[in-house]
Amino acid sequence: MKTIQKTIAILAISGFLFISCDKPKKEKVEDKMEEVEESMEDAGDDISDEFEKMQLKLENGTYVNYSSNNSGDLSFDDWNDFNTANEEMRAIEELDSKSYTTRIGDLSGTIANLGNTIPAWLKTDEVMDDIQNIQKEYKKLSDERNESEDKIEQNIEDLMEKFDDLREELNETIEKYKS
Repeated sequence: MKTIQKTIAILAISGFLFISCDKPKKEKVEDKMEEVEESMEDAGDDISDEFEKMQLKLENGTYVNYSSNNSGDLSFDDWNDFNTANEEMRAIEELDSKSYTTRIGDLSGTIANLGNTIPAWLKTDEVMDDIQNIQKEYKKLSDERNESEDKIEQNIEDLMEKFDDLREELNETIEKYKS
């Protein structure tokens, strides 16, 4: 669990370091570090204690590890792109419209790689369809980033909805392995 938190913190810090603003670099980094620390404290209060490590035995005898919490959130030992995107999407849900635009932009590579890095045991037609839908919504959001704030907010809502569909499908896929 601490490893997941450290990984998330490192990813968040890295993302924040690439965000541009009008402040000198040192001030910018210090401000972003404070934001990361605050968000990690908040995340620790909200979900870190709720995650439970799980293990599944696949039909071929292989064991796979993942984590789940009471809210149905998942984290996979063998799918870092999903973990990163999932954490960022949850964080973005809590931000106002002026704050999430940059964070959404930072997800470009992660969203693009979801289908390429998915573990074989999770690769079902339904999951792959959901990933394609997320990628389409993300492209639409990127293409329309200069549109009105209302249009951007609608596109982000659509992206969030598609990501929720993926979360739901992943939970269903895991349930099939359990039965």
